[in-house]
Amino acid sequence: MGKIDIIGLGEVVVDWVAEIPHFPEPDEKIDAIAENYFSGGVTANFLVAVARLGISCGFIGAVGDDSYGDFLIKEFKRERVDTKLTVIKKGKQTPVNFIFVVKGEKTIIQSPHMLTTKLELKDLEEYYLSEAKVLHTTLIHPEISEKVINLAKKFDVKISIDLESQIAQRGWKKLKKLLLMADILIPNKEGAKMITKCNTPEDAAKTLIEKGIPLVIITLGNRGALVLTKEFQNEIPTYNIKNIVDTTGAGDAFNGAFSVAYWIKGWSLEKSIKYANAAASLKIQKLGARTGMPYDLELRKFLKENERDLFT
Repeated sequence: MGKIDIIGLGEVVVDWVAEIPHFPEPDEKIDAIAENYFSGGVTANFLVAVARLGISCGFIGAVGDDSYGDFLIKEFKRERVDTKLTVIKKGKQTPVNFIFVVKGEKTIIQSPHMLTTKLELKDLEEYYLSEAKVLHTTLIHPEISEKVINLAKKFDVKISIDLESQIAQRGWKKLKKLLLMADILIPNKEGAKMITKCNTPEDAAKTLIEKGIPLVIITLGNRGALVLTKEFQNEIPTYNIKNIVDTTGAGDAFNGAFSVAYWIKGWSLEKSIKYANAAASLKIQKLGARTGMPYDLELRKFLKENERDLFT
């Protein structure tokens, strides 16, 4: 693979997914409806969403030296995600997350190995970022995140940060330096509320803009997305999908499609978010974080049927 347009820095994991009829009470045993395992991880899923839309991308991160790690790297290669800086860490275990799905809604138990199976600064190669257009990261590993974000600034690479609640728990004081380097912050609603200590996504978005982040998009699940800049505020609704199978990875599909539309294609905010909402809408109709992530032709077909004014 030659030049890489979008680089993801963060986590890749194995997702064990069980569909269950309801969440069990303490000491209750229930039968699963189905059980599968998939490749996953927020940053890794984001990159698969990008790759399926025809944009070159690569993953900066690590797996353990075990069969799960081999599986994840094979999956990256199958999806045409560059793995030159995906490092196999000897003596480390590949993270395995457990996901429980009830009527399409997910609960995730994250592996402790997400925090310990990671890159070291010596694993980085500066040139890898030098020609990229976008760096997307979750800030899961603070030291390596700071180093890569500073390199991105050096090479004038746009910085996109996905902030989830378990990272936002670290607090504004610890995250401020890195968050204020973002060209765009895309938190989910719980991450946004947690980092700002606000009660609503609307107040959280306003607070983040006031703190100095130029563009904030808060994903709102079945409501769509809330978009704010200093000059612009709008809530862009998503599509009415009746066949919701699994919401795992919906935010990653959204973020990947948005990055392609906004940063690579150069579309307007509104058009880019509708493209991203459509990607998430297609994703949630299949089980697994990546299974339903659309390819470009599939996504354009959906948009021609639902957004004729913008997509012809």
